[in-house]
Amino acid sequence: LSCYNKVVFGNDKLDFPCPLLLTSIHFLVQWAFAYLATEFCCPVLLGGDDVARMEWRPYLSTSVPCGIVTALDVGLSNLSLVRISLAFYTMVKASSPVFVLASAYIFGIEKITPSLLLVVLLISIGEFLTVLGEVEFDSLGFALCIGASVCSGMRWTIVQLKLHTLQ
Repeated sequence: LSCYNKVVFGNDKLDFPCPLLLTSIHFLVQWAFAYLATEFCCPVLLGGDDVARMEWRPYLSTSVPCGIVTALDVGLSNLSLVRISLAFYTMVKASSPVFVLASAYIFGIEKITPSLLLVVLLISIGEFLTVLGEVEFDSLGFALCIGASVCSGMRWTIVQLKLHTLQ
């Protein structure tokens, strides 16, 4: 998917001028397929009946936060691909576990231990060395990609929090 997005959005490829528009269309198509599958295909198996009976409060507290950080993650990722190479994008997105751990600590899911700190330190050093080695460093592209990694970390933490509350 990242390769496809780089071809479509990259300056040296198709150079599609509206990455967020195309991303929004992709999300709309995904929603349509999900709706059709849960409404007509196999609603019992996919939970369509549960969603139809769901009240607004649990829906807003469960689906909306996950949807917002997912949209930000994908949108910022696609915007960053306009400005940075796919290899650099992949290396920066590899920092997502750092942000998963940070957000899990902030939300009280994870306890910080010396071994976790060592892992985060090693990932951060690797990230720093990656940034140093980039020949065509673009600070805005890097900031967009790091923002996407932060959103990715938050997304997994929110999903874990919601799964704990549903059980």
